Amino acid sequence: MYNYPAPGTYGYQPPRKRHRGRNAVIWIVVVLALLVGLDFGAKAFAENEAAIQIQKHGFPAKPHVSIAGFPFLVQVITRHFQPVTITSSDIPAGPVAITSLRVVARNVRLNADFKSGTAGPVNGSILISLGAIGDALAAAGPLATFIGGGSKSLTITSVGGDEVKGSLTLLGGAVSWSAVWRVTAAGPSEIDLRLVSSSGLPAGLLGPAQDIRLPLSSLPAGLRLTGGLTASSRGISANVFARSISFGS
Repeated sequence: MYNYPAPGTYGYQPPRKRHRGRNAVIWIVVVLALLVGLDFGAKAFAENEAAIQIQKHGFPAKPHVSIAGFPFLVQVITRHFQPVTITSSDIPAGPVAITSLRVVARNVRLNADFKSGTAGPVNGSILISLGAIGDALAAAGPLATFIGGGSKSLTITSVGGDEVKGSLTLLGGAVSWSAVWRVTAAGPSEIDLRLVSSSGLPAGLLGPAQDIRLPLSSLPAGLRLTGGLTASSRGISANVFARSISFGS
């Protein structure tokens, strides 16, 4: 008959307890992985549904939505969400198209039906490309009649700070002028171009070019311009803000 090693002697191994401990650790890891996967899946679904609802508030296409915080399911239970970042591009806003938008909505709360809610404050920034400014001036601004609405001969460049320069050359160089404008916010939904200097500007344009207003009459989600505007090679940047917004049905 075979004699098994006695406890405390060389060769003694309690096999079953060791295997049970290892199996328990494996099960814990599997369960945690499933919970994390469920959390991320629920978050992705919620971000997509939020983007669909947000699109109904002035966005021409479904924006990208990112909800901060982990675990996400705890936010669902409380119906109170951590900051939500919304990004979008190519947004018509009157005669000017917004090239890109990025805002963060705080204090996002869902109603009991999980189909509607409120958020606010919402703040962030928009970027309007210099090409979009040129297109607006050529197509709808006070210069449109003179330069032939839609002309691609009007070039807008940044001269630093809050100033932009418009240059126009027509008839092979027979007509050439330039003007520098300071860009400011005129109220909550309008860009103001104030003439700073000009060269070769026709007398008939000196008056209209002094103060050019470009309305942003269709800013999405009730956003309003706030603070100063800055100009760079990328375009005109402006801060936007909304105290609160409602969404959903």
